[in-house]
Amino acid sequence: MMFAQQECDNGRYNTEIFSNVNVTSEIFYGSNTNSDFFGDVEEDLYLDIYEPDGDNLDNRPLVIFLFGGAYIGGSRTSPDIVELCTRYAKMGYVAAAIDYRLTLDLVWLSTEANAYKAAAKGVHDLKGAIRYFRMNDELYDDYNIDSDRIYAGGVSAGAISAVNAAYLNLESELPSFLEDYFEDNGGTEGNSGNPGYASEFHGVINLCGAVGHTDWIIENDIPIVSLHGTEDEVVPYGDGMITLLGLNMNVMGSYSIHNRMVALGNNSAFLSWDGVDHTPFVSSAAFMDETVEFSANFIHDLACATSFMLGDLNIDSTLNILDVILLVNVILDPSQASDQIMEAGDLNGDATLNVLDIISLVNMILSSPLRNIP
Repeated sequence: MMFAQQECDNGRYNTEIFSNVNVTSEIFYGSNTNSDFFGDVEEDLYLDIYEPDGDNLDNRPLVIFLFGGAYIGGSRTSPDIVELCTRYAKMGYVAAAIDYRLTLDLVWLSTEANAYKAAAKGVHDLKGAIRYFRMNDELYDDYNIDSDRIYAGGVSAGAISAVNAAYLNLESELPSFLEDYFEDNGGTEGNSGNPGYASEFHGVINLCGAVGHTDWIIENDIPIVSLHGTEDEVVPYGDGMITLLGLNMNVMGSYSIHNRMVALGNNSAFLSWDGVDHTPFVSSAAFMDETVEFSANFIHDLACATSFMLGDLNIDSTLNILDVILLVNVILDPSQASDQIMEAGDLNGDATLNVLDIISLVNMILSSPLRNIP
C-alpha cells in the first residue's frame, strides 16, 4: 500500500503535533467466560479510544495498550496507560486502552498452568479487540483507522500478553498442560468476540514484558520494540524466573527476545536501562518521556513505510511461506481480505484473489527467496 508522503511530514507519528485529545470511554468490544468467587460468569469487555483533537486524516494507524498488574489487578484507566494513550494520540495515532480478564485463581492457586491461562486470557481478549476494530472499520468506520497498520503492546503483564499474542500463534507451540484449555477456549484465537475478522497486528510495544520461549519467534516474525531494566525483579531482563504471587516460573525477557530477533534477521529495537528495576516510567516522568520517544520512533518507521512489495502480504519485506499461508487463508475466507492484502496479493492483476495468485507467489518465492523492498 502506498501511504501519502505528506502524512509523515511535520513530525506526525513521532512528535506530539496535536495539543488536545478526545477520549471516548466504555466502548463494548466483546465478552468471554471468566471465573469469580461464585463460579463461571460471562464478562463484558470494554475499551477507551483516544484520538487527536482536530485531526481530519482518514486511515490512521492504531496502537492498542494493555495494562499491567500481575493478572490480578490494574485497569485500562491506570495512569501509565492513560499517559501512553494520550501521548500517542497527540502524535496522530488512534490509541486504545482495553480491558482484559483478570485471574483471581492466581491469588489462592499460583501454578504455572494458571499463570499461562491468565496470559492466554489477555491474548484472546487482545485478539477480540483487534477483530472489533477491523469489524468497525469495515462496517462503520467510526475511528478512521487503517486496518493494515495496527500495533499492540502493554506494560508488564499486559506486555507479556501482547508479546505472546505475536509469537505464540501455533497450536504445536503450546505447552502440553495448555492444550485442553486452548481446545476448550477457541484455540489461539479465543472466543472474545467479533468472529470472522482477522486478528493479526503489525508491531509490538514491549514494556518490561516477556515471552514463554524464544523458540516461538521465527524468521520474518512481527517487528518489536522493547524497553527493560537490567535489575528488574519482577519480569526477568533475560532468561530467568518471573516472580508472580509466590510462583517462580521460567520465561524469557526483553533482552532474550531482542537477541533472538536479531539472530533471525528480524526487525527489533531494544532500549536497556542499566541498573533499573521494573516499569520505571510508571513513577518517573523522565522515564516516561524516554519510553514514548524510543517506542514511537520505532512504530513511526513501521507506520510510515512508503511502498509495498507485490506478494508481501504480511508487510515484513520478505517473500516466504508465511505470505502463501496468509494468501490461502484469505482465499478460503474473503472476510480477512484487507485493502493491503488485496493489493499485495493480486499478482496477476485481475482484482481477484485465487489459485492463480498462489501459483504466481510460489514461483516468485522459488526464484527470489530473499527479495526485499527496494
